[in-house]
Amino acid sequence: MTSVKKVPKRERKGARKRQSVGMRRSLLAVCALALTIALGATACSSGSSSSTATSTAPAAPRGYKPTPVRKTDTFSLPDYATDPNGTDFPFKASPGDLLVVYFGYLTCPDICPVTMADLAAGLEEVGPSVADHVEVAFATVDIERDTGARMMDYLTHFFPNSTKHALRATDSFQLYGVTYQFGAQWQVDPHEPGATTYGVAHSGLTYVVDDKGQLVWEWPFGTTGPEVAATLVQLMDTVYPKS
Repeated sequence: MTSVKKVPKRERKGARKRQSVGMRRSLLAVCALALTIALGATACSSGSSSSTATSTAPAAPRGYKPTPVRKTDTFSLPDYATDPNGTDFPFKASPGDLLVVYFGYLTCPDICPVTMADLAAGLEEVGPSVADHVEVAFATVDIERDTGARMMDYLTHFFPNSTKHALRATDSFQLYGVTYQFGAQWQVDPHEPGATTYGVAHSGLTYVVDDKGQLVWEWPFGTTGPEVAATLVQLMDTVYPKS
């Protein structure tokens, strides 16, 4: 007959305590893993929710009309769209057109390309009847690194069929005057002359100007292609009402 060794009460209590702690740690580890997986799934799905939505409801216009009305055609920047030396371009749309203006820079890793892609999607959605009356102006806030030729390549990638304006100030003073009029903000980190790596920050608004040189609309960053399309249709109807 096998004898059973009697474990002292104090040792049994300590063993139960160690077992309880071990079980709690295992449970916490499982919970932490489940939480991590859940958060990861949420982050992935949130980024693609707009592209996978199945709703057929039309998008509503987004943004707002600035008040009071601000004139923008009193300022201009060199436009390198057709002239490598730059030609003076006042911020004013051609007759019957809308001029979409954005202040950014070519090496921007996120806000600029996303905004350009959303704008391109909106122009594609509205079709030629509206898109043919929309000009796109990209004004760089990184005047040291961005060139007119590179800006045109950048714009052509997004807007191959649109009228484009590649705007680059001659100096920071000129750029400040224009951005102040629009209400745009930007900053370039201090760096040595000729440096190729430095930080640049800028606001994410997109602006719409009419053929009178008036700022008629502003979009916040994150405005989707369908929202861009709905807004452009509304603006064409309200800025240029048909008689």
